Amino acid sequence: MSENIKDAQKWLDAQIDAASELVKIGGAALRRRRTEEGAEALEEAQAILEMAEIDSDRLQEMRARVFNELGVVYQRRKELEKSRDYHARAARICDEVLEKGRDIAGNAAATYLNLSSIQLALGEPEEAQRCGERAMELLDEQVKDQEQEDAPNPLELGAYQNLAVIYARQQKWDEANEAMENARDSVHRLAEAGKTNFLAQLAQGCQQMSVILFENERFDDALRWGREAEELSEKAYQVLGNQVLPVYIISQINLISYNEKLGRFADAEDCLWKALDVAGNDPRVMQRGVTFYETCRKQADVRLEDGNLPREEVQDGYDELMERVDNAGGIDAVRQAAKAIRQKRR
Repeated sequence: MSENIKDAQKWLDAQIDAASELVKIGGAALRRRRTEEGAEALEEAQAILEMAEIDSDRLQEMRARVFNELGVVYQRRKELEKSRDYHARAARICDEVLEKGRDIAGNAAATYLNLSSIQLALGEPEEAQRCGERAMELLDEQVKDQEQEDAPNPLELGAYQNLAVIYARQQKWDEANEAMENARDSVHRLAEAGKTNFLAQLAQGCQQMSVILFENERFDDALRWGREAEELSEKAYQVLGNQVLPVYIISQINLISYNEKLGRFADAEDCLWKALDVAGNDPRVMQRGVTFYETCRKQADVRLEDGNLPREEVQDGYDELMERVDNAGGIDAVRQAAKAIRQKRR
């Protein structure tokens, strides 16, 4: 090897090392939700890599990492087309490197998972499905032996959860249910391994799944995944505390709607008061409760009896809830407070 080539290789290695440090800084900032701080480091890493005068597999791998992380930056900025383009560039590089026999299946799977999520958000379900299934293929390639197969992988959870929503949006109900069941199995294995923080993630996935099913009038399936969301959010709340309380509240509000639609009025009321017991006088729950009791009061006696909630029990529950509402400033104040919470969380 000539001195010029050696010098060029040393300079390339130095560039990649510098970019690698910046990617670590940028990635850490993104995990702390410091998006612009992360973007600054990642854009500097990209500039360094663009100055490289020779190519290598290591350079390409680093470029893929930078593009994938910048895709996350643009997702946070709500610039979804740019996010998709960066993730797509990263995915193409990953495939090129994989074809050379390099072991980057994990990074490639994460990249395709990100790309799939953005494509779904952009209304590209076919492409989202293709990339989601590619992510699962790559994860399967990582499994070398039984020991690895038994080890829980958070990426597997994300991939199954993502595919479940994609299939549901395409009204592929059997595939959607199967994918979410696999996601549920993954999160239980993660929890058994001490990684309980993923319980809230899947609870939100089950909520999303149940809403899609409800909107498509598949009420029994909606109720099933709504109950899964409730169970997962309860477990998450037990171990993680108030940070996941909003997930629990939404799961209960959804269950009120599902049970109400199915005429299971007593079950809906149980969800209401359970939410109030856990979350206190949360204005979103109180507002939903008022709507629930007003709906019940309009039902025929026979329908209320069939739903195991006689009219006198409806009135008792309504009176008790309105006492809480009045103590909170009245129904208008409760509605305004609920609206403020929803806007804050957007």
